[in-house]
Amino acid sequence: MAEVVQSHIEEMLPEVYELQQLGILSSLEAKSVIKTRTDFEYKMRRRISKKQDFLRFIDYELKFDKLKQSRLLQLGTNDVSEGVRYRSLQRIHFIFQKCLRKYKNDIPLWIRYIKYCKQVASTRSLALAFVEALKHNPNCVELWIMSAKNEMEVNKNISAARSIFLRALKFNSDSPELWKEYFRLEVLHVEKLQKRRQIMQACDKPELAAADDFMNFKTAKIVFRNAISSIDLTSDNLSGFTDVVQKLEFNQDDLMKFLYENALKQSPENPFLWIKLAEFVITKDVSKTKSILQTAFSTVQTFECLMGIIEFMIKFSEKLGDILNAMTDFMGRSLDTLSLIKPDNIVSIGSMMIANNLCSFLEKITEVALKKCPESKSLWLYKVHNLSDDPTKDLEKALEILPKDPEILFEYLNSLAMVDQVKCKSKWEEIIKESYASPLITQYLQFIYASFGLVDARVVFKAVQNWHTIPEGTVTELLKYEMANDSDSEQVCQLFNFLTNNFDKAENWKFYLDYCQKNCPEQFSSVLWKCRKSLSEDQIANLF
Repeated sequence: MAEVVQSHIEEMLPEVYELQQLGILSSLEAKSVIKTRTDFEYKMRRRISKKQDFLRFIDYELKFDKLKQSRLLQLGTNDVSEGVRYRSLQRIHFIFQKCLRKYKNDIPLWIRYIKYCKQVASTRSLALAFVEALKHNPNCVELWIMSAKNEMEVNKNISAARSIFLRALKFNSDSPELWKEYFRLEVLHVEKLQKRRQIMQACDKPELAAADDFMNFKTAKIVFRNAISSIDLTSDNLSGFTDVVQKLEFNQDDLMKFLYENALKQSPENPFLWIKLAEFVITKDVSKTKSILQTAFSTVQTFECLMGIIEFMIKFSEKLGDILNAMTDFMGRSLDTLSLIKPDNIVSIGSMMIANNLCSFLEKITEVALKKCPESKSLWLYKVHNLSDDPTKDLEKALEILPKDPEILFEYLNSLAMVDQVKCKSKWEEIIKESYASPLITQYLQFIYASFGLVDARVVFKAVQNWHTIPEGTVTELLKYEMANDSDSEQVCQLFNFLTNNFDKAENWKFYLDYCQKNCPEQFSSVLWKCRKSLSEDQIANLF
């Protein structure tokens, strides 16, 4: 190893000596360069060499070359040998290649070397780098695309670029990015020929005839058909192809229409494709938009399709005009035959439709959903809160199906209270006796207090104890009413005793003690004594 290193150091001595003679390097700098390169040479040739050592050597040589070029420019001298000018570049290539022979599958390292070759215009080394990189990494799509773009954009060789893409697709036929770039290549090539033809015609010069099929993007269309049969046609993948066409300078509506129609043949149940086709067609012929949307609605019976059509109708409402009403009627008539409406879907589209004056269609959707899912509490409540002209009537219908649902019952009784409080009270009394009504006890007490006062609330509180176990919240609620009305302290203390006996919690005892301290201090010591018997020392300490 030492002999090889010494040989390499001797080869670089003439270059360093010449740089010293020219005044680019001082003697100390020259010695430092020799020493640093010697250290790196030994590190590269160790049995267990590290990639980091190669990269540091490359970075050192890049900085050294930059310093050398800067000082040459300052001196303003051109009288230097080729060894001085290009030896650093050769050394950097050598280090890169030696590193890549060891780390053949390091993609970022290959890309860095390729970029360096482009930077210093080393075309031969660049070509060899692409060959070696792709030989060892045939599944790296990024390398294939870089190689093809180099042939197309730098070497202006469309045939070589096409050949690279075809080889790449043998290894990576399921890569959307590869198909998009190949399609871009064919489309941009035809666009260049179209520009050339336009210029030649303007100059009255003869031009080599190109096949009409080719000039009409025949090759690009073949690429697209093969692409959609090889990859998943997601929204992002299709956008990659359509974006290429949209950026063309010439009007290529036929090519865009071809993309959408062939994509739909491949994936007719993809709602995104139907909406994209409608967005394209509406800019050309509004009348055809209706048939496209109707076909999409009938073909793709999913909620995503319904959402897409509704968003489309809102977005293009001004352009659609009368077609908007026709589409609303058509979709309303067709809903009975579809299985796409689910209760949870209504909430997600409701606010959007209400905000954009599509309430009539939302009502139709809701009615269909209720026919299919009559036991959906959320759907009934959504209708009552957002669409109902007569909430009480709709809630009565809901109760026919869900007679024991506490939430529906509470909404119904609230609605009834706004119309007839006496009737509502009798209905409350009828319902509250049932076992399923226990979650409504607190709300019942609140209604009685708000409508008929504290005396009736006390009567209800006593009566309810015959049918249900009184929840803690109901007791607390009545206590608040008693305290708000400055009731007799003995009455309030009896209620506090009921609360602490049945719900022995630290916060309830604190509530009781605070009341005694403010309103009946003579009771404070006896309540505190009861509290000490009930709670632990730590709990009592936290009360004060």
